Amino acid sequence: MTDTVELESKEEYEKDPDSRLPAEGYEKVHNSRLKSLDAPLFCDAIIKIMNIDYNTEQISFNGTPSQFVDFKALTFIGSSLRSSIDSVLQSDKPDLNEQVTHLLPLCKHLAIESHIALTSRMESSLPLEMSEFHDSIWSSTNLSLLCSESGVDRIFGLIVVTAKLEWVISCLVDRRLQLKDNLQSDKVRCILGNDMVLVLQCLLGCVKGFNLKNLTWHGFISPSNIPQELCSLLFCSVLTISSRLSNNVFKARTSAFIPEIPNLSVIPGIPFSTCESILENSALIHPNQKKLWLIFLQNSRGSPPCGDTPMLVSINVVLLQHCLRRLWVVASDSDVTRCSAQNTKFYITLDEIFSPVIPSDVARPGASYYSSMYSKNQSDVSENVLIPILGSGTFYALLDLFVHGEGLRLRDKLSHCECDTVNLTVARHLFHLTFSILARFCDKAVQKPCNDLACYYDSYHHRFHPFSMMLEIIKNIETTAEKLTGFIQEVVNFGIEEKKVGFVEKLHEVINSLQKVSVSQPQVPLFIGLAKAKYFSLLLEILKKINTFSSELAIVAATKFELFKDRKLRSRQRQNFSTLIGALPYFNKYLALTRTYMYSSTKHVENLVNFEFEENKEFVKHLKASLKCFENLVAIVSLSKWVEIGCFLVNHLENWNDFNIKDV
Repeated sequence: MTDTVELESKEEYEKDPDSRLPAEGYEKVHNSRLKSLDAPLFCDAIIKIMNIDYNTEQISFNGTPSQFVDFKALTFIGSSLRSSIDSVLQSDKPDLNEQVTHLLPLCKHLAIESHIALTSRMESSLPLEMSEFHDSIWSSTNLSLLCSESGVDRIFGLIVVTAKLEWVISCLVDRRLQLKDNLQSDKVRCILGNDMVLVLQCLLGCVKGFNLKNLTWHGFISPSNIPQELCSLLFCSVLTISSRLSNNVFKARTSAFIPEIPNLSVIPGIPFSTCESILENSALIHPNQKKLWLIFLQNSRGSPPCGDTPMLVSINVVLLQHCLRRLWVVASDSDVTRCSAQNTKFYITLDEIFSPVIPSDVARPGASYYSSMYSKNQSDVSENVLIPILGSGTFYALLDLFVHGEGLRLRDKLSHCECDTVNLTVARHLFHLTFSILARFCDKAVQKPCNDLACYYDSYHHRFHPFSMMLEIIKNIETTAEKLTGFIQEVVNFGIEEKKVGFVEKLHEVINSLQKVSVSQPQVPLFIGLAKAKYFSLLLEILKKINTFSSELAIVAATKFELFKDRKLRSRQRQNFSTLIGALPYFNKYLALTRTYMYSSTKHVENLVNFEFEENKEFVKHLKASLKCFENLVAIVSLSKWVEIGCFLVNHLENWNDFNIKDV
């Protein structure tokens, strides 16, 4: 991924290398502050949970040593595990957090035994016999990374295996929910067994347990803070789950699609040696994660064990998250302890990192930070704290990759294993964007070879922002307008009394192509603000009405032409038919005017910091009039009231004559 042409130029830059950075960047965030940000990745409570002591975790039940793992198959012995769990929980039924707290000593013992069994099996060099079903699910996942003596390899294994395991569990339920909720499903308990579900709750799904899924995919992990025994426990858990599943109960969920990034020009490369220098020098990287970054960089060159693109992109996403979290904590003057994973409060997620600044007295709904409009008063919200530091271009690139509903949503899709493949262009884009961010917090000498890359992302423009998507949709109306222009031209050429051979057949071709034009409907996320979302919805309604009217108009007109050709129209119908032909040019003109107006007003609204959706806004007033116009057209087109259509359009166009589009 990083084997690119060296970009080191013999020419000296005439400008200061720092001139590419936003003016406020280093005034607000200093490398010294980031380097002094030595908050541990785990809080004390989680460190205590993760501690596995062989002297204290050896447990016996009923006076005899326990055996929970089949040393040959590396799967759990169900009867032994179930009886031990029952004896720990006894007859009372505490809530999930209390259950997990009570079961932690047992799970630590199970982790030790899993590790001993796995080590013994590896030393014997006897191959594991895997079922065909197991291979069909896990063949693309490098489970052996969990067994490695390298702490880095085990972390990489955790990243892919925890995501894949969540996907496997989600395939057992009718509706995919969060992991902890899926584990409480009666269907999952019936298939996997209550003992296996409780182990998974301790291992993956509960904040009072090891919580490996969240700690891993929120970027808090390092080779030094995840015990090797937990990786062994996860390995044996996967084999046990495979042994309890069958093709009859497992139906693979369809993979999601990660879109390509449109109009992405060639990204400037950076030398491998420069990438190494960035990792050694960048103040954004937590010291305990530096080795992960270095091995990730080596694997990005195509060397084993992590040569596949989805795994590399997953690792990149996980590591980048904590760098952005550190930057956000410093930029927002937050408590440094928020850089540590807590088990009593919500993590700083990407949603919060990318959200605009909201005053502390504005209530947030729980742990959700996706919307930037928790207050109806838009003046409460200011721009994101990272924009003055990273620049708007880099910030837009991050939003396209992680936030926008129509965008790639890499973290969401990869962490839930919803996609099998990732386009190589996307992987390269994320890689170079990551290193351009890391380089901004290096010494000037390290930054210099990255100037071209930094300038590239400084000039990046939204691809998946709702307004960018809307502008593209509005542009696409031109296709409808072109089809209708051709349609109208054919009508004019045809005339009322004249017959032309093959005209009706040609007309049907135009109509069929017109009906294929559809209006896509991008999501209307609240983070653009409630007022802009309302405006956005108004445009979508207009576009849908245009599409509906165009299609119905084509169908009705084709029917009339067929009747006219066969001389089956009566006198009044022929008069209406003439009115239809007279009305079509007005519709085409009105469609073009509406398209131009929507495009202009959208560009205007997109650039407004404070926007209120009010009746007295001129462009909103005219857009509402357009919506009403197309609603009326849709209502009367099927009734063949062509006289009304013609008069309605003429009158409506006259109302717009004094309105200057350029003055939006």
